[in-house]
Amino acid sequence: MKRTAFSMLELVVIIVVVGILSVNLIPAMDRDQAAEAAYQIARHIRLTQHHALIEDRTGADATNGDSWEDTLWRITFVNGTEGNCYRVFADRSGQGNADTNETAVDPLTRKRLNAGSTCAAGSTVPDEILLWKSYGVTSVTLQGGCTAASNIAFDHLGRPGQISGNTMNFLTSDCNVHIETNDGHDADILITEETGYVDVTAVDGIAI
Repeated sequence: MKRTAFSMLELVVIIVVVGILSVNLIPAMDRDQAAEAAYQIARHIRLTQHHALIEDRTGADATNGDSWEDTLWRITFVNGTEGNCYRVFADRSGQGNADTNETAVDPLTRKRLNAGSTCAAGSTVPDEILLWKSYGVTSVTLQGGCTAASNIAFDHLGRPGQISGNTMNFLTSDCNVHIETNDGHDADILITEETGYVDVTAVDGIAI
């Protein structure tokens, strides 16, 4: 009688052999956490600038007196008790913190981009802004023209700067956001002075 199918034993042997070959012949695809984090941060920096452009907020329509610049849209990097995170908000109350109704909503997850001052996980916090949790980020350093504060803000023309106290200080040179991860990798995000152009420029020191 002609046999038209494999026996169970033959199938098991084939699966085992294929498994052994795949482990030895297919190179491991390492996850590049630094690059993933950099592109995620760059996306939310652009979102911050987008809100500032759409809202077109100026001193003439502000309700917070001389401190109106403190109400501009910004992305603030936080080194909390859990690790590194960030939040995107416009401080309309002038209290220096991000209330729920002042925080941007991520268009992909529909969650508010605010992890608080501790960077702790929670049911209402999108994991991607918890850099320590999602990407193993151990440090976020602002370099170049943006070392004065931990935030990047944008005015109604999309020009980047940093809010210090109640004042918006525009960048006088390009800003570099440098991130490092616990697997030994790093990446850089460029924010160009005046135009606010945002791009991931390097991963592990190699320009891209």
